[in-house]
Amino acid sequence: MIGGPIRIDGIAPNTQIAPEKSQGKAPERSEEVLTKDQVTVSEAAKNIARLMVEVSNIPDIRADKVEELKNAINSGTYEVRGSEIAGKIIKEALIDRLA
Repeated sequence: MIGGPIRIDGIAPNTQIAPEKSQGKAPERSEEVLTKDQVTVSEAAKNIARLMVEVSNIPDIRADKVEELKNAINSGTYEVRGSEIAGKIIKEALIDRLA
C-alpha cells in the first residue's frame, strides 16, 4: 500500500466515555488541606555555606609570601632542602594514588 492511507486496527476513539456534566453547583469538599513546600537546611549545610564564603574571600596569591620569597632569592638567602622537596613529592604521589 504505497502512497495510500495507513490503517491501524484496534484503535478508535472511545465514544462511550462522556465528560461529566456540571449540574450548576461545585462539588462539596469536606476539608481542604493547603500545603506549602518547605526546605530545611541543616546546621552542617549552613556551616559549609559560611565557610565557602570565607574561603572565596581568601586571595589565590599570597602577596606577602611572594614578596618574602622574592627578597630571599634576591638577597641570596633562599635555600631549598632536597629532602623536603622529595618528601612533598612522595606525599602528593601517595595522595593521588589513594584518591
